[in-house]
Amino acid sequence: MEGSTREKFLHTLMRYQEKFGQAKASAIQERFWLERERVVAESAAEIDWFPSWKKNQILESLLEKAYRDLIVEMEREGLS
Repeated sequence: MEGSTREKFLHTLMRYQEKFGQAKASAIQERFWLERERVVAESAAEIDWFPSWKKNQILESLLEKAYRDLIVEMEREGLS
């Protein structure tokens, strides 16, 4: 399908919204943003000295599990 886990998450979220509506999709998005904030806060000291392009790569890598977990949850609710 898509190249990255992030792209797959976004595609799955769009399909989820089409099937279950904006409110449920917004709840998934909110959970992702909370997890992203947690990851950023926990790893800020370790990645702060990297250039911004590298910080983004590292952050995406750290968010892989959050993407995968939310994809599985949305698929479990009835997406295939």
